[in-house]
Amino acid sequence: MAAFSHLPTRSPAHLPTCCLMLHATLKNFALETLQHLGQADLVIGISTYPRRSKTAIHAAKQAILGAQRYFPHLRAALINADVGINPQTRQNLQKLASPELPVITSRYNGVLGKGAAVSAILHGALLLNPQAIIILDGQTTSVTPEWIPALSSFVLNKQSDLVKPRYHWPLPDGGLSDLLFYPFIRALWGTSMRHPAAAEYALSPALAQTLLKQDVWQTEINRYGFDVWLSAFAITQNWRVAQAALGSKETASAKQSAASLTAFKDAVGVMLRQVYLRQELWPGKTPVKSTPTLSKFAPPVKTVFTSNKDCAEYIEGLALGWIEYRALWKRIMLPEHLLAVEYLTSRSNKQFYFPSDLWAKIAYDFAVVYNKGERDPDAIALALYPLYLGRLASFWGEIAGLSNVGRAGTVAAQAVEFEEHLPYLKYRWDQYSEQ
Repeated sequence: MAAFSHLPTRSPAHLPTCCLMLHATLKNFALETLQHLGQADLVIGISTYPRRSKTAIHAAKQAILGAQRYFPHLRAALINADVGINPQTRQNLQKLASPELPVITSRYNGVLGKGAAVSAILHGALLLNPQAIIILDGQTTSVTPEWIPALSSFVLNKQSDLVKPRYHWPLPDGGLSDLLFYPFIRALWGTSMRHPAAAEYALSPALAQTLLKQDVWQTEINRYGFDVWLSAFAITQNWRVAQAALGSKETASAKQSAASLTAFKDAVGVMLRQVYLRQELWPGKTPVKSTPTLSKFAPPVKTVFTSNKDCAEYIEGLALGWIEYRALWKRIMLPEHLLAVEYLTSRSNKQFYFPSDLWAKIAYDFAVVYNKGERDPDAIALALYPLYLGRLASFWGEIAGLSNVGRAGTVAAQAVEFEEHLPYLKYRWDQYSEQ
């Protein structure tokens, strides 16, 4: 550990109290180190995962360089919440510490999960009384020094409480934001936030402390649902939100696994639940509010074209879903929507096309039954996955060969379908009864 003997100490009376500590916390030795550290204007948090040490080290190096290059007048610190048992990542991160920028790395108490790691970082960061907190994902390979001022400037200048990124997010990873989260948030709450589920962001200490006081830390938010919940919470609770142009997001490659299905279930479940919790804010047909976006630190604009992809595996995933989930889908969708899906499963790959309006109506079907039905909500969220694969296959075909501008237009068109079908959501919500 770096030496901190020359820094002022803080008494326990200055430590924040949050929600009876139901959220995760760093280990005691790390909390004690933070108490002795004193104060930091800017805290950078990185959550790390097993077998991602090199990626995390790269992100940390870039973040430290960004803090030193753009904010030499500010005191910064880096906090790492590590999921892994193997200490290699923590040891390598600790080597980056210096008297000018200390690094505190630790596992954390509580259930392992993305949301738990972030809550542990936020709790530790608040001990330092910062002006801004940045959260980075240890699996992101495209972090540059410019991400630090881009994300934090609005918060440091007291202009925003939450800054989410606006970047090129390749498929398939960016698909959920394109097809579900962005359209939902834009249609239901009239806010255009391009990547609500992005794992990199900056937030104010006031928002961080409010988050830790929420009674959500025993739910899917504690696992993979935190990032999209954060955006929905900030928007619907009238916190000041903004975006930062960051260029492109690249992540360490990972094969399809049970973990990714769990992530889908958690994130989609959180989004569907917000439909109920914030229904009083459904706007009807109102103009969409643009979100302030900082472009000062963005890299030069580079035209990126979406590559072609054989989406046979996604189309097959929908067909297999028909076999596994048909009975449940019958309880969720209107008969005409179920017939449309059955028709899709009979099409050849060349003939296959999942329309954007059908996807919007099916998403609303699921939102209604997730909240008003008597069936297991987790099962409802998982049952949407094969349908999502089908829409993703068609969406990929729509944007193949298009530039990033063309893709953005196609995403906006999908969001308009969600907006146009808000009356359908309200109708189904009011008329729904368990069949």
